[in-house]
Parts: sequence; structure tokens; C-alpha cells
Amino acid sequence: MHNAVSPWRLLVKGILLCLVLELALVWLLPGLEPPNVYAAFDMKRQRFPLSTRSPVDDAQDLGNLDAMFAAHVVSNPKAPDEFRVVVLGDSATWGLQLQPEDTLPAQLDALHLKCGPRVMRVYNLSFPRSSATKDLMILDKALQYQPDLIVWSITWYTLMPKTRVDHWLVTQNPDEFYKLGRRFDFLPRDAALPTWLDGVAARNATLFHELRFQAYSLIQLATGMEQIPGPPEQLSRTLSRDTTFEGLKPPTLREGQVSLDQVADFYALAGSIPVVLVNEPILVLKDVPNSDVRYNSYYPRWVYDQYRQYLSAAAAQHGWDYLDLWNMFPSSQFTDTPLHLDPEGQRLLAERLAPSLQKGCP
Repeated sequence: MHNAVSPWRLLVKGILLCLVLELALVWLLPGLEPPNVYAAFDMKRQRFPLSTRSPVDDAQDLGNLDAMFAAHVVSNPKAPDEFRVVVLGDSATWGLQLQPEDTLPAQLDALHLKCGPRVMRVYNLSFPRSSATKDLMILDKALQYQPDLIVWSITWYTLMPKTRVDHWLVTQNPDEFYKLGRRFDFLPRDAALPTWLDGVAARNATLFHELRFQAYSLIQLATGMEQIPGPPEQLSRTLSRDTTFEGLKPPTLREGQVSLDQVADFYALAGSIPVVLVNEPILVLKDVPNSDVRYNSYYPRWVYDQYRQYLSAAAAQHGWDYLDLWNMFPSSQFTDTPLHLDPEGQRLLAERLAPSLQKGCP
């Protein structure tokens, strides 16, 4: 006669087995990483992975910065004759709705600029959404790949106080966030340090995302496409009379409401590497109802104007190499949002930035 199976005994054994596996993954094998298929098959990407057509390409949401860099061409060895330029920014620079070759960094690279005998190679290290903290975290990782020049494209959203902590990469890289936050003192006063359980959860999520992303390489091998274009947003060319912005009301934006300290942190982190700071172009609607109070569906005039004034004054005070290109383009050059340029706009923007890149050449 067979002994009856005890469900409680099975449950306890299952829990103990899970704990043993966690111990192995978190403590005994902390550096365990899946094989890098993208490197093995010479498929490293021109830009960081991002899901643009969920749920079809959810595997593109990798999140872990180390794994994102490992799949990016910037992690290739630096050539002796290379002058390495990295470009950081948001979705406008990453190139939503654009092919990799149409993005601003690719257009800069296509100019074949030189720094003496060295050839400028330009790398796209941007990632959607705007956040100075997110860009600090990316820059901190990028420094190990020996950049010679940094271009940082920002907008008012980048320096909003809430984006100091409100970004997906912050939640996916808690150790990096808290390390930089303590170093540069931008953590919120009520910020709680990650616990051991937070570390376990983050490690598990990282392994799952990496394995899923490596499996996604089969699609890239089969199609030759690193990114599936997502459905575009609808660009609004009508404007509201509402002048509030993210809870801020006119008429005055206080200096403390602009994260200028994080711009200073960015320059401090870059150290001796030259930085070109760019206030990226925005859509400026004219001769439409309410264009006297708003530039576009994103920005009321009062808040954007005062942001620019504070940033310009700080750049002059600190000697930052700063380009304010906010109104460079007509409305016809914008595609699906007030920040996204078409390929021709990206080409013209690259030509406008080229002298600043060569100025940063020692």
C-alpha cells in the first residue's frame, strides 16, 4: 500500500528548494550572467533596447544598465584612432519612430568629423523618458568606455524635481541610484535604503529580463531588425488655455524648482571630459488659438521661459558649454510629439551641433 502524499510536506520541500536556489543565485553566484548572444553573433545594438510595441517586444525592456551596455556597440574596444563621442538624452535623441540611422547620434556620425588624426565615432546612449537622474546613471556606466566628449540633450522635463526619482531605470537599478544619490546628495529626505529582500527581488528580475532579452536575439537574427516601430502618438496642434504645468501655477517658477544641481552633478561626474549641454528643440505653435499662453501641448510659455532663464544664467555662471536650440525648427519638422523631429530635422540639428563637437576636440 502506497503512503499518502502530504501536500504540506511537498510545500515545505518546495520552499526549501527555492531558498537554496536563491542562496546560490544571490550569494554563491552573484556575478552569474546569461551568455551575451548579441556579442557572440556580432549583433550589438546602436541604441539601448526598449519595448515600443508591447506585448510583442516586451523582451526589449531589459532595464539593467550593465546588461544594456553589454549589448550596445559602445562596449566594443576603442580603436586607437577613435575620438569617442557619447550622446545622452531622451526619446527625441533615442529616436522613437526613427530608424537607427536617422537618429541624431547617427546623423552626427555620418558627418565623419575628425579630431586631428582621430575619427569621431558617435554613440547613442539616450533612453526615453526625460530625467537628469537617469542620465547621471547612464553616464556613470559610460565612463568605463572611455568617452572623449559628451553631448547631453535636455529639456524642461529633464530638470523637473519629480524626475529625480520618477523613472523606470531608477527602479531597475536601485544600487546605482543610491550610490550616486549619496555621492551627489540628491536623494529625497524620506528615501529608504534598499533592503536585502529588495536586492533579492532586483537580482531575480535582472536574471529574468536578461534571459528573455537574449532569447529575443533570435528575432533580430531572423529579421535583421533591432527594433519594431511602435504606434506613433498623435501630435496635437490645438492648445488649451490652461497655464498650469505638473501642478505648478503661474506666474513664478522658483529656482529651486529646477534641478540645476543635477546639471552641476553631471559636469562633476564627467570630470575633465568636455560636455556640450543642449536645450533641445521644441515645437513652437504660432497663429493658433491660445498660442499666446502655450508653446505646445507640453509647455505653457511662462514655465518654459523661466526654465530657460534659470538654465542660461547657471550656464553663464559655471562656464558650461551650452547651446539653447529651443526654437530652431518650424512646426513642420515635428512628427508625433512636441519634441520629436523628422529625419531631416535630425540631420539639420546634427549639422548645427558639429562645430561644438569640433570645439570640444583638444
